[in-house]
Amino acid sequence: MELEIGGRIFKSETRFVYDLKPVLAYPENLEENFPAYEMFRDVYLSLKDREAILENSLRYDYTFTNPGMVGKEFIKTYGHYHPEAEGGLSYPEIYEILEGEAIFIIQKPDRRIDEIGDIVIVEAKAGDKIVIPPNYGHVMINPTKKMLKSCNWVYRNFQSIYNPYTNMRGAAYYYTTDGWTQNPKYNRVPKLRFARPKIPKSLGIKKRDEIYSLIKTPKKLEFLFKPAKYPEIFEEAFEEI
Repeated sequence: MELEIGGRIFKSETRFVYDLKPVLAYPENLEENFPAYEMFRDVYLSLKDREAILENSLRYDYTFTNPGMVGKEFIKTYGHYHPEAEGGLSYPEIYEILEGEAIFIIQKPDRRIDEIGDIVIVEAKAGDKIVIPPNYGHVMINPTKKMLKSCNWVYRNFQSIYNPYTNMRGAAYYYTTDGWTQNPKYNRVPKLRFARPKIPKSLGIKKRDEIYSLIKTPKKLEFLFKPAKYPEIFEEAFEEI
């Protein structure tokens, strides 16, 4: 898939449903292979923005998640964690929903990957900004019949960690037409917390503003690689329902 932005063509990396087999609730119902989502990595609007992105070791991506089902489960991203950035805190991330609706499963392991200390379910719509706090993994679900378009900012100099999701066959819960189903591979899972996404005040943007605009003041994105310096951003990220 190709995307034209600022007169430049960006090509996607495709994740097919067969690629998701290790993390599906119902892999036995996987009959037809089709694109689950498209990832456009390292996107920029202008060469000036590109310079600022590289100078600050950032990366801006798009993810287009198709609608669909495997058995009773809605299409989702694979799920991953981030490595440590500093002081026992992993690299955070920030997403924005551009079109459609999303559900995020945001979970924090407690000592072992099969023991979850906290798990937050965040429902998001167009314009919402979703901060993934340090030490939390995340999965994004498309629960609708329309394409879900999202974007994100992340520190560019690390590799995402997928193995825990592979080993545990996905997140601690699956979202299906029957609602929330606990993943039996986990030994300890807390009760689900439900929350709305909030925009931290220090980012200085409103719901109508796209997070891409933050590259004009890249200091506001410093929390992506210096999380210990900005605890208030993560404290303000969610409002419990």
